[in-house]
Amino acid sequence: MRHGEKEIGGAKVYTVKPVDPEPTHLLLRGNASSPGPVVPPGGWQVIQAIPVSFGLKADASDADRRRRLSDWITNRSNPLFARVMVNRLWHYHFGTGIVDTPNDFGFSGGRPTHPELLDWLASEFIRHQWSLKAVHRLIVTSSTYRQSSIRNKTGMQKDGDNRYLWRFPLRRLDAETLRDTLLTVAGQLDREVGGEGYRDVRSYFFKGTQFYDPLTPSDQPGHRRTLYRFSPRGGRNPFLDTFDCPDPSTMSPVRGETTTPLQALALMNNELVFLMADHWASLIKVNVGSDIRLQVEQAFKTAYGRDPDAEESSDAMGFVESLELAAFCRVIFNSNEFLMIP
Repeated sequence: MRHGEKEIGGAKVYTVKPVDPEPTHLLLRGNASSPGPVVPPGGWQVIQAIPVSFGLKADASDADRRRRLSDWITNRSNPLFARVMVNRLWHYHFGTGIVDTPNDFGFSGGRPTHPELLDWLASEFIRHQWSLKAVHRLIVTSSTYRQSSIRNKTGMQKDGDNRYLWRFPLRRLDAETLRDTLLTVAGQLDREVGGEGYRDVRSYFFKGTQFYDPLTPSDQPGHRRTLYRFSPRGGRNPFLDTFDCPDPSTMSPVRGETTTPLQALALMNNELVFLMADHWASLIKVNVGSDIRLQVEQAFKTAYGRDPDAEESSDAMGFVESLELAAFCRVIFNSNEFLMIP
């Protein structure tokens, strides 16, 4: 790749122009000043089930190299690609992969808890022509995924970490899903698919360095899904950061998860939460009117998918009478039942 710079109408425009790569040499004793024989494009010899050579000349174009590399990675005889992919999908749905080191299937990596299952999912991934949707469907329609998260004494004694999935692992919503859920229950989520993303930061230059300031939720145009968030390196969102949204300037195979007082405080005091609680309260009043009992029942059905029991209904009605419906909405936002995937 070569970078170019051109000034058009007083503004600088930067471009990247692809060029054919230069020949790669074997460096004698690892010394960059002592190039040895030319090395043609190829794969890794450690994967012996597929040919190492790409069948290309040393001066092959960048496009040909990329095409052959993709063909080599997705070769049906490659023992790693399909297994690594389905393990990542399993990790996404259950919080931990069948192999708990998604970036390391080697000697120092974790051992699979269900090796036959991993192989079968990999074979199904290949059989469905590398369809991620097909594997997602297999996982979410399985009895393992649909089982209860309730603990029992026998299971806790034999497998306290739940690595063998005798119950569904209780998990907290990640930062992006939590934001989208707040927008959804409040009736504010923009469900448009594709198109231009959104920014929650304002950028500016100072002495040649670019800085980012967070925008308040009321300053942002619309409420698109967090998937479409513009995530520049150095441009952080305090609310998402509080719930362990990854730093875009770093890479990690597994997202960290913390439990801190700041998370509870954010769900009571953050401007986004206040705004969505007000919208949700207004929406409930439009749907059911001014009857407090109906308002409480509507809030429970929307947030939890169930009706409140007698005690919950009594307590909630008393709270709404004293502190208004919007405050009760913030209480629901801060509840475990709202935050956790059961």
